Amino acid sequence: MLARFHAREGDRMLSGAAAFAAMWRAIPLLRPLGLAARNPVVLAGLERVYRAFLHVRPRLQSFARKVDRTA
Repeated sequence: MLARFHAREGDRMLSGAAAFAAMWRAIPLLRPLGLAARNPVVLAGLERVYRAFLHVRPRLQSFARKVDRTA
């Protein structure tokens, strides 16, 4: 379960882009984006972006650690 972001909305456990969308719906400023993600086409696009991010995330984490050590 640690490979993807998870969130609970009501009695549903969500993961990936759907979990981010649920989180956005709970934040007033981001609520419109979360509501837009209820559209299956929008959510599918966000999921594709999220999956691409998962491939880049380890390199970003490595870079952040290097920057943190030099600071």
